[in-house]
Amino acid sequence: MIATEHRVSELISLYKKLANVFDSDAKTKSAKISNYVTRHNLLKSLSSLSLSKILVVGASGDWASLLAKNGFEVSLIDPNIEMLKQAEETFFEQGVSINIFDEEFENTSFEDLEFDLVFADEGILSILPDPVNMMKEFRRITKSGGYIWIDYLNLLGWSILQPDVDSRLALANKDEEIVYMGKDEFPLRFFSPKKIRHMLYDAGFLELNEFGNGILTNPMMDDYQINGSEDELKKTELEFSRNYNMNGAAFHVQVLAQKIIY
Repeated sequence: MIATEHRVSELISLYKKLANVFDSDAKTKSAKISNYVTRHNLLKSLSSLSLSKILVVGASGDWASLLAKNGFEVSLIDPNIEMLKQAEETFFEQGVSINIFDEEFENTSFEDLEFDLVFADEGILSILPDPVNMMKEFRRITKSGGYIWIDYLNLLGWSILQPDVDSRLALANKDEEIVYMGKDEFPLRFFSPKKIRHMLYDAGFLELNEFGNGILTNPMMDDYQINGSEDELKKTELEFSRNYNMNGAAFHVQVLAQKIIY
């Protein structure tokens, strides 16, 4: 595992900068398309599972609200007080009741085996300095036979976007890479799908399904770069996301995994 040296304060600042890319209420075309895909794949996946209690990791008020409106008991954690306050305002506006906790993702105060599902979307796995410990914590607080939903930035998809063949080849043969992005050069951890499957298994989870999000579009694209009907792009992106053979081209990948019962 490649090391990073984020402090909690730095993570809070970083995540605030990335909120406009990953938050489910983002207004860019690429974000709207991505969130459409996430919403449909998430609800379809959960409809076949027996769930009651869900933990949302990261202060996305809209995702937590969506789950609460679908009948789940939802709790939300984030180390950023400001983002928790914004989420609380969203809950009030949308008329939902959600438990809010000021918690670090890798070291929570919850009881063992407390949740049916831990939902960690929005690239959290690619932002935190220690995703292995986070997965172990998820295992601790997830019920036997429970589930996690995680999202990560895909190194294979990133390699395809590189301008020269040598760079593509070098990245495609790696399991992970730290990429410094944006004018602030914030570090994001990209993983290969194989690496994630091994990390999940080592942490005690077995992948059940994965969805490639950002095959036609990605968060790096400005609105003017996305031509055509937004509705048609949403439908096509959703269809592609469910084609396992195309996931390697996705900018990020979402995984549903189940806790292994030994």
